Amino acid sequence: MREVFQALERLGIAWFVTGSEAAACYGSMRQTFDVDIVVDLSADRFPSLAAEFPDHAVSEPIRYEGFAMASVISSDTAAKADLIMRDGSAWSGLAMERRVRCAHADYGEIWVSSLEDLIVAKLKWSEGTSELQLRDCGQLIRINKDEIDWLYLEHAALSSGVQKLLLEVRDAP
Repeated sequence: MREVFQALERLGIAWFVTGSEAAACYGSMRQTFDVDIVVDLSADRFPSLAAEFPDHAVSEPIRYEGFAMASVISSDTAAKADLIMRDGSAWSGLAMERRVRCAHADYGEIWVSSLEDLIVAKLKWSEGTSELQLRDCGQLIRINKDEIDWLYLEHAALSSGVQKLLLEVRDAP
């Protein structure tokens, strides 16, 4: 999906990888079938990005409560990128500001979510019901406990409504 990263850079659209591919940069490995990319782009402006992929299958953005999402699927490899158009929340803006560079094994130098924002995002996605996301969070915390900015993480979890879930995964064996 390097062509997606390159198109985002070419168009000057801020972005970062989140989900399992970002978790790999923090030592948590899990097989996944797509790349989740948060983009600083409204659904209304999506056609300008979609035009960069004439040889790929590109879905129209689907609007959810607070965000929109579209997919780009390579016609050559069937690799899929889910493009998550960030919402206008304060946390979402901070997450974009706090993104970091990572030397990813498959994609080279890419932007990824900060560790703390990745944990919050996974907790939000889990909605307390996805054992897989909660297990990922616990693993990220165990592997990186000494590097975590706990003050920021606790504040972000509180403002995102996932503080209780954070306490559960933080205190899990």
